[in-house]
Amino acid sequence: MKHCSAENILLPLQKLQQAHDEVAHRDILSFDLYKRLKHMVLHFYKYAGRIETSRSTGDSQQLRRTLIDTLIICMASANAMNLSLGESITEVAEANDLDSLAHELGKKIQSTDLSDEAVRTLVILGGQMAKAIESADHMERGDPRATMEGLVIQLTAAVLGILGHLNGKLESDVRARLSGVESKSIFLRSFSASER
Repeated sequence: MKHCSAENILLPLQKLQQAHDEVAHRDILSFDLYKRLKHMVLHFYKYAGRIETSRSTGDSQQLRRTLIDTLIICMASANAMNLSLGESITEVAEANDLDSLAHELGKKIQSTDLSDEAVRTLVILGGQMAKAIESADHMERGDPRATMEGLVIQLTAAVLGILGHLNGKLESDVRARLSGVESKSIFLRSFSASER
């Protein structure tokens, strides 16, 4: 069986996510790095709330969809910082696919309550991200960019680990989610010859 590095799996998806942003989120790409990262932190908190709602209703599909959205925003955050997520994730997948990598990362998850683990992770790491952004506002000593890089890597690994315990085809679901958002863009609408 061929083993594959996290970078070989994640970098093509990061490139796909970047192409998606160039089509569907040009407004966010026009922001400076600080404002883009602040926007991403808001996404993470929105997702923490959505996961808590899915836990209270027992909706495991909503949990999975929200974790996929979280992974996508992790990739967007990494792309904003020109950071290869897979370069820092040392786990090696059994196969050249995202599900295999997620399964490998999932071995680190000790909790049996995946919703609780997801909320806890998003709140703790998201809080640390918010502190890094706030520190930049106050011109405090430190390196908020390096802090954000480390936290995005941690969140990516944690989210993939949780997803490794849930059923589904991750890469095809990520692609489907990106396509679903892109279909809302007026610039990607296709018309038949009779409509022109």
